[in-house]
Amino acid sequence: MTMKKLFSLFTVALLAVAVAQAQRVRFELQIEPAVEGEMKVYVLPLTAEGNEKAMQLRGKEGKYVGGVTPSEKGLYSVAAVYDNRQLMSTIHVVPGADNKAQLTLKMQDNTLMLDNTPENKALSALNVKMNDLDRTLWTKPGIGNDSLRLLVEGYGRAAGSLMEKSGISRPVADYMKVWAYTRAYNAYTSIPRAQNIEASEIDFDVAEVLPGMSDALDNDYAPLFPMAAQMIARSIPADEGLLGRLEKLYGSYKNEAVRAAVASMMLSAFLSEHNYSADFEGGLAQLQQAIEKYGLLQRYVDEYIKRKATIVGSPFPADVVLEDADGNVVDIASFKGKYLYIDLWASWCGPCCKEVPYLQAIEKEFQDSNVVFLSISTDTDKDAWKNKMVELNMHGNQLHDRNNTLCNALNVKGIPFFLIYDKEGKLHTYKAMRPSRSDALKMILEGLE
Repeated sequence: MTMKKLFSLFTVALLAVAVAQAQRVRFELQIEPAVEGEMKVYVLPLTAEGNEKAMQLRGKEGKYVGGVTPSEKGLYSVAAVYDNRQLMSTIHVVPGADNKAQLTLKMQDNTLMLDNTPENKALSALNVKMNDLDRTLWTKPGIGNDSLRLLVEGYGRAAGSLMEKSGISRPVADYMKVWAYTRAYNAYTSIPRAQNIEASEIDFDVAEVLPGMSDALDNDYAPLFPMAAQMIARSIPADEGLLGRLEKLYGSYKNEAVRAAVASMMLSAFLSEHNYSADFEGGLAQLQQAIEKYGLLQRYVDEYIKRKATIVGSPFPADVVLEDADGNVVDIASFKGKYLYIDLWASWCGPCCKEVPYLQAIEKEFQDSNVVFLSISTDTDKDAWKNKMVELNMHGNQLHDRNNTLCNALNVKGIPFFLIYDKEGKLHTYKAMRPSRSDALKMILEGLE
């Protein structure tokens, strides 16, 4: 390479770096009052795509500085972590011509406060109010349903009042609505734990006390809050059926990102909850119609078809690779001619490990029968699986799902999970009796021919 070409490439590289640096916002944050010990400060640009990463600012003489990817609409989340505490706030920043943001945030009542503009005054005030409501929920037991209803309503009322008085910009108003509604939803779902009551004792639904949900959540910021999709999905009754729920979603919400997030949640719920044995073809037809009508991803149909493995009479999933402790692939067909009692477990699963002694005892009793006992680990860490087998003195047929695909294929959402396959390698019992219910399980196994 000639010196001229090398110089040209070097120049291009420098220009690229310069452009990249120019596109970043330099934050210079002062947080008061100063704290003893180390404080870590992070800034996260809030974008509609939600694909940015939090950037840690460098601390120097009580100030925190660093370059951050710019937010298109000027909204950033700031977090200060110190002494096992975390303070978070949302701020609105419009950098000057020098692409710098020089700000002083004040810590007050476990809240980061910024009051340099109407937008930031409103954001800080909303944060304080919502923290107060959270504190009331968790520190005052026995509030009662009427007061709880007013408390949940309070999040939405606070946002509405501040937006009305402040004359803030549209992006900030949109964000505040989503922020308040999702915090209200979080409070609502936390009531049983916070108040030490049963969920059935709550006599109101969150959708009843938060009016205008479609208006509040139908904007670019809703997808940044996972609870927003949950709220919307919850507000559309499950008894509407998949197609009915999607029709209401697309009729009430216009934001494409919101539609996509909620539709994905509805489809995932359908895959998880559908009774495949009772109506496999009907469910497939519903799903295919939904995919075609709303332009949703084909992968949901592919996932549905895989769940055929949960239907009694279906063969063991073909794409699952099982290995023994030495790494040898074991074909499930090698057990043909025997019934298979399968235990899906993992080394990190406490309830799984508690079942092992019962399983080993039953296996010993049935060692001369037509039943083979097979434990299949779902561990991602193969060494952890091997170590746990030694610790629990596990013997017999111990296999590892190399690609961790079996639970997905069988629609298993939690372990331990037990199944029985017949002599032809076809599913006999889905959700079989667990070993700790030894008497009942023995009767079932003795009845197998």
